[in-house]
Amino acid sequence: MHTLSVFPQMFFLGLVAPFLLRITVSLFLIYLGKNRYKKIYNWSSVIYIISSILLFVGIYTQFIAIVSILILIFDFYLEQKKSELSDEKKILYVMSAVILLSLLFTGAGFLAFDRPL
Repeated sequence: MHTLSVFPQMFFLGLVAPFLLRITVSLFLIYLGKNRYKKIYNWSSVIYIISSILLFVGIYTQFIAIVSILILIFDFYLEQKKSELSDEKKILYVMSAVILLSLLFTGAGFLAFDRPL
């Protein structure tokens, strides 16, 4: 079956997209963990940093994606309850959760220690 794609010769790079998403969201989680350490609920910063390191390396990616989604929801709820979040922060939380959800379904991608079953 021939697809109508502009660059069909690049389909062999299918594992690069989850890799780039995994690295990007892990760097964002490190940033969140660094900022949360100064707050009252600084235990969430430890979860952010541990999950971001495991995501960056690519170990237990699907499990860590679930944990990270849950902690993002918790953090979003606490930030929203404390003060009104800007639209940019809301979109950033939603985009991070969507990236983590896509990693849950696609796996770790290229250069990861996870192995498909």
